[in-house]
Amino acid sequence: MLPSRASGLLIRSRHDDPAERRAHARGELVRVAPGRYVRTADWAPLSPEDRVVVRAVAVLTRVANGPALSHLTAAAVWGMPLVGQAPASVAATDPARERTHTGRHLTKYAARLDDGDVQVLDGVPLTSPARTLVDIALTSSRSQAVAALDHSLRTRLCTRDDYWAALDRRDRVRGVIRASWAGAFATPLAESAGESVLRVTLEGLGFPAPDLQHPFIDDDGLIGHGDFWWDRVGVLDEFDGLVKYRDAAMRGGLTP
Repeated sequence: MLPSRASGLLIRSRHDDPAERRAHARGELVRVAPGRYVRTADWAPLSPEDRVVVRAVAVLTRVANGPALSHLTAAAVWGMPLVGQAPASVAATDPARERTHTGRHLTKYAARLDDGDVQVLDGVPLTSPARTLVDIALTSSRSQAVAALDHSLRTRLCTRDDYWAALDRRDRVRGVIRASWAGAFATPLAESAGESVLRVTLEGLGFPAPDLQHPFIDDDGLIGHGDFWWDRVGVLDEFDGLVKYRDAAMRGGLTP
């Protein structure tokens, strides 16, 4: 979701207007930040990533000269998938700070931002895709790092060379081994965050590396592509997300 669309969903109140507080108590509004609301009907259908973007814009409207959005918050703005529970607070990086400060609604990371590490999207400053991926790999789980990297490589949001260059510029030692592993392990062949997470899990359990998106052909031509294929043992593993059961079009007339 672009920040401009997120901004259009916000209802702003300078001093938490009593009428809006009552609407919130009735369940008609969702409070996403102090003095910032979204209609429940607009909030309910949003994906976890879109909700993060809305919260980010809501918080930034309360901060003068706001820092650059970063980490998982920037990931959501760039359209990268989030694994597990969405972060409760907005993340931003402020080079002017000497120490990282974690508040209730905003975490400001103290870190250097080099030329090219910050871009402006829809009027909002945020870390570049490559810098965002590096920050995630340094601070989040292996599954989250690989899911974001796989997505970015597949959609060409970032190249592997961009990632390595951003990692080389990062002034941080802790987490570098994990970030390096994620950079080498990532692939554009994973077609969903679920496939990325499963791939990390299989690797952690000691499974041999499978062929990804392996084509199967019969006399009539291509049957389809299998998500994970181990030719030596003749095993195919297919990852189905919930969308295949919830989306009537994908069910082809079948019930879940």
